[in-house]
Amino acid sequence: MSSRSLRVASEYLEKVKSAVKNNKFPSQKALALELGIARSTVSNFLNGKPVDFLNFTEICKQLGLDWQGITQIP
Repeated sequence: MSSRSLRVASEYLEKVKSAVKNNKFPSQKALALELGIARSTVSNFLNGKPVDFLNFTEICKQLGLDWQGITQIP
């Protein structure tokens, strides 16, 4: 049975944080509001903690990231 959650691999955390700045989001809250999700979900994403698959892919899409390329492989 596969998990419905994904996490950013540790080696890509800096790239992800840079993408937030490069996309002109001044805060996690601003990104969360744009996507209509909780700030805690964005925080989990940016800190390499598990995030629901749909939220993970939506955050990546908003930031112009390839979700398959930054996902931690179990």
